[in-house]
Amino acid sequence: MAESTNQLGRHHMWVDPKAKVFHIDLFGFYGVDEAEKFFVDYEKNATTLNKDEYSIVIDCQGLSTFKPDILPYLRDAYKAYAEFKSVSFINPQNPVGQMQLKRVARETNMRDKFQFVDDPGKLQL
Repeated sequence: MAESTNQLGRHHMWVDPKAKVFHIDLFGFYGVDEAEKFFVDYEKNATTLNKDEYSIVIDCQGLSTFKPDILPYLRDAYKAYAEFKSVSFINPQNPVGQMQLKRVARETNMRDKFQFVDDPGKLQL
């Protein structure tokens, strides 16, 4: 389990080995520093997982919008997420944040591979 907290953005990551799900919760407003810290923690947690067997769930309900300089990091994250068996996003409550996430998914040709839901109960793992 990894957790990072700062004044702008934070994340919490954990693995459910029984269900074979890697969970990431994202909160707040991410800048470059937060994105770099995220990738350090992501690598620590994701490296040991057999991504062909694991699903990933990214809970973005508490996530704010992204600064434009963070979009390259988001594209890199999407490429990393695409290695998992299935990829599910729980949409941010912020409509602009939802649009940003979906736009980057479209730009990286991942829109069809990723599942976006508003209700965590509707996840299909």
